[in-house]
Amino acid sequence: MTFKQVLSFFLTGATVLSMSATALAADTASDVAEDTGANTVVDGLETALPADVADTAWYAPAVHYVLEQGLMDLAAPVDAGFWPLHAVSRQAVADALYRDAKNRDEKLTAGAAGMGIREMADYADIGQDYYLAMTFCFDAGILTGDDEKRLRPGKTVSREEFAAMLTRYLGLLEENGLTETVPGDGMAVQEFTDASQISDWAADSVAFCLKNGLMNGNTDGSFAPQGNVLRAELAQVLRNIASDAGR
Repeated sequence: MTFKQVLSFFLTGATVLSMSATALAADTASDVAEDTGANTVVDGLETALPADVADTAWYAPAVHYVLEQGLMDLAAPVDAGFWPLHAVSRQAVADALYRDAKNRDEKLTAGAAGMGIREMADYADIGQDYYLAMTFCFDAGILTGDDEKRLRPGKTVSREEFAAMLTRYLGLLEENGLTETVPGDGMAVQEFTDASQISDWAADSVAFCLKNGLMNGNTDGSFAPQGNVLRAELAQVLRNIASDAGR
């Protein structure tokens, strides 16, 4: 199983606002959301989408998938909002990957001891609902602290940070025989107009995500490594990974 065929997606707000059904034409017909009046049919299942997710939105199938699989929750339960265009935090990404790993094989998440993460300077800042997820990602090396030994759980996630987390997460899956990947191509990274803005520590991860079809550049030739990852985009990549896995 390879991620070469995983649908490319763009992680900047400007791209999200301009993205249309045409950009997702590689998906099968069953991936299209159809209006049936009160509800929406997504992937052949009739469901009520969150109030702020139009059934024609490119991310509607992904939002349906992550909610159905329990990988993400509504951002605003009171008004049934998903907040698709809001940036995600580090702990929110950790939570989504933790849930995905647990769905794949509970043994992946069963061994998180949590001793090392307690030594981080801002351990107490982790949201109560994110302790297990942050511990799992920290112990697995998916998420690391900075030079000040801070996790910064509430900080938004940049594109290059997301690339690093995805690379480490897929590495964990591959180590456990749950997927196969191919090495990244460093030359591809240099083709971006803002290649010099990609941090040295993130270059290999960006190359990996490009080669495995997890991320792509923008239409203007940039990668925008500092751009924020949005909730809709996190949902889309989780669904892309699952689609490639045949789940």
